[in-house]
Parts: sequence; C-alpha cells; structure tokens
Amino acid sequence: MRKLLLALLMILVVGVAPAKAAETPAEVIQAFYDQLLAVMKNGKQLGFKGRVGQLAPAVDKAFDMPEMTRLTLGSAGKILTPEQMSQLTEAFRNYTFANYAANFDDFGGERFEIGQPRPQTNGTVVVPSKLTPGDGTPPVALDYVMRDDGGKWGITDILMEGAVSQVAMRRSEFVSVLRREGFPRLLETIEKKTEALGAKG
Repeated sequence: MRKLLLALLMILVVGVAPAKAAETPAEVIQAFYDQLLAVMKNGKQLGFKGRVGQLAPAVDKAFDMPEMTRLTLGSAGKILTPEQMSQLTEAFRNYTFANYAANFDDFGGERFEIGQPRPQTNGTVVVPSKLTPGDGTPPVALDYVMRDDGGKWGITDILMEGAVSQVAMRRSEFVSVLRREGFPRLLETIEKKTEALGAKG
C-alpha cells in the first residue's frame, strides 16, 4: 500500500506543471517587436496578405482592442449598441493589421529598444521604446500605454515622441464621422481605409 501511495504521489508531482507566470508589460512589447521584425525581414516574400496573416496573432496578443476602441470613441460610443461596438472593434482590429502590414513591409536594419516601464497613477503602465531606422535618421520614440485586464497586459494607446496619441488621432478622425453621418458610415470609412492599405501591397 505504501508503494502504491508513493507511486500516486509521484504521478501527481510530475503531472502537475507549474503555472506559467503572466507576461510583464515589457515582455508583451518585446514579443510583439520580435514578431514584427521577423515579418519585416521576410516582408517582400510574404506580400501584404502574408504579412497580415503573420502579424494578426501578434497584434491580438499585444493589443487590448476592445478598450482601445472604447477610448477612441469616448463619450460618442455611448450611443452604440453592444453589437455595434463589437463590429467597430473588429473593424479597428483589421485596420490595425493592415497598418502594420503596409508600413512595416521590409527590413532595412531597423532596431527596437525597450526602456524601463513607468507605472501611472491610474493603474496603467507606460512602456517606453524607440525605433532606430537603419538609414541613420534619428530614432523615433514610441511609448505604449498598457493596462492589466484580468492578469493579461494589453496596449490601449501608443504615444509617438511621448505626446502624439494614436487614440486621440483616431478620435479626431473618426468620431466626427459617427456624429455627423452615423454608425454605418463610420464602419464603411474604416473598412475603406483598410482596403486602401491593402491596395498598396
């Protein structure tokens, strides 16, 4: 009986793997950059659709797209139904895929560097980083605002040069369409912009 109990204990010890620690904000950004660089290095061979296909999982993992959409719409989003918000989130998701696939389509010696994350008073964390082009032009600062959603850190905004908010830029561009022409027109506008990025190859 003792041998049987010891055997069962060993099975339990061996069979139960330790829980994987959640990725830190910096690790989330590093994993995203690693995949982005890998796609850039094979960008021409992959083509636009291939780049989208390989970047989509990385974007989904790194970005909190529902929160990013909510922040983009601000108070204007209150007039939308949950179904409409879901549709817009999907549209912004596809638009983000297309933006990265169109703008990071080749590798020219670029380097991404990540700095020390900075906790904010509202519970978010800002992960500073910089993109250094391979052509000798000055680095570009890209700061990622991230929040913890149930133990998973996700990007909710990107600040270029520490000041220009992607969320604010999108709000300026898209919320006026929603207020002036309604939800169907806004959805159509985002989808057309996504298609235009794809047309560039």
